Amino acid sequence: MRARLGRLRADEAGALLPLVALVLAMLCGFAGLGVDLGLVYLEKRRIQSAVDLAALAAARASDGAAAATRALVDNGYRIPDDVTVVPGTYVADRTIPPARRFTPGSSTPNAVRIHLANTVRTAFTRIVGGPASFVVSGDATARRAELASFGIGSRLVGLDAGIANALLSRLLGTTVSLSLMDYRALAGLRVDALSFLRGAAPRLGLQAVTFDDVLAGSLRLSDFVALLGQAADPAGGSGARPALNALTAALSGTGTSVRLAGLLNAGEIGSTPLAQTGEALWVNALDMIGGAAFLASGGRQVGLDLGTAVPGLLRATVSLRTGDAWRTSGFTGIGGSLSTAQQRILVELSIPGPVGLVDLSLPIMIELAPARAVLRSVVCPWNASGERTATLDVSTGIAALSIGAVPTNALDLGSPRGAPAPATILRAPLLSVTGVSSVQLGASTRSLTFTDDDIRAGRVRTVSTTTLVSSATASLLANLDLQVNGLSLPGVIDPKGLVTGILGAAAGPIDSLLFSILGLAGVKLGAADVAVTGTRCGGAVLVQ
Repeated sequence: MRARLGRLRADEAGALLPLVALVLAMLCGFAGLGVDLGLVYLEKRRIQSAVDLAALAAARASDGAAAATRALVDNGYRIPDDVTVVPGTYVADRTIPPARRFTPGSSTPNAVRIHLANTVRTAFTRIVGGPASFVVSGDATARRAELASFGIGSRLVGLDAGIANALLSRLLGTTVSLSLMDYRALAGLRVDALSFLRGAAPRLGLQAVTFDDVLAGSLRLSDFVALLGQAADPAGGSGARPALNALTAALSGTGTSVRLAGLLNAGEIGSTPLAQTGEALWVNALDMIGGAAFLASGGRQVGLDLGTAVPGLLRATVSLRTGDAWRTSGFTGIGGSLSTAQQRILVELSIPGPVGLVDLSLPIMIELAPARAVLRSVVCPWNASGERTATLDVSTGIAALSIGAVPTNALDLGSPRGAPAPATILRAPLLSVTGVSSVQLGASTRSLTFTDDDIRAGRVRTVSTTTLVSSATASLLANLDLQVNGLSLPGVIDPKGLVTGILGAAAGPIDSLLFSILGLAGVKLGAADVAVTGTRCGGAVLVQ
């Protein structure tokens, strides 16, 4: 017996068995922990998917809480659980931190936030001293995707064909010869911007791309005008077809291109494929052509010598500096905005004087602050599409007209506009007449509601900063302060009265010139013209 016990003590066979048992127990514990954590992760994914679907359902429905509850029940969650449904307002503004874009509570909510929590009980973790359960939660915020597209620009009434041809020829580097009827036809032509972008893709060598991918490219001007005709509204394109063909032919010999993103914006559908269908995004053909001309000119400052093209004036030169061209908002949600660019325009005129008196010189400076339109609401009844409405808050900025000496940096948008200094209007031997004048057009804001009929017809509505009773130039001349230096014989020679009479007679031709230049540049003096060009309703999108 003693010998056997000695051999047993010396025998090392099976010494690793306790260590193996310990390691196996630990491995089983870790495996159990992995199973429990996997169940927790799976439940987290399941809850997040459920709250995402519930948030989308709640955002689309008139009764968001009931719709969210139904969606959660359909996905296997009992009610009541730890569920919170909070309606509110979401502002899609990148300058605001994401956590602050949603504001709970609102009389007109456009978004909903949902929180759901659930408890997952563990099977193995508790054995090794872990918690008996984990609380898993999910959060989702969805915004109602009631989108509208709108534009801001000018009515282009009073457009003079001769002045417009001269300006377009100067901007495009070719010869443009359109009639007044051509311009009117183009001003009344609607173009589907989305169809235009679909047609532009193959010309840019792009396939299976999004609207934003096409907008990032540049298109030859001849192709640009040709595509406008292809994407035009069939109901109103016949009258404008000859004008588009003439422009395409005039541009065919130029290699000038235009960057599409400077003219168009697809808005919130920009990241969707070109093949996606839906309501058209209407834009105005003449606005597009004018905007493309300014963008293609390369620089923002444009000089134009009209010579004797304006009846009633000996000579007219126009210099202007403009910001961005006319643009459409694309399909955007509540809070989306669109602004016209500030512009400064210098018009230098020579006006014929009476027999025996030298001609008059009249420098007119126009500064236009931005006009701004903000989408305040979109109403899209799901069961009555004809009752849709869209409301815009339209603000027209202050405009200033002045007669005065022109400083060297007069057209620099970055330089402040000071008070005008007297300009020499008449200079003759022993006599000179100087004058200075300025007119301020105050700012105003109005809310405009567009009905379904307005949207379908592309109806344009105008918000004016002021009512110019007869003539913009007459308003400016009424404030003109004239000073006579030199020869003046009361009862015989009245230089001040003579100059006033000559300028008053020239007010009509000057008005024609000013409104034609401003119209083609995409602005209207003292007013903003806006139109809602389309809506997309009934959808929702996750935002957080």
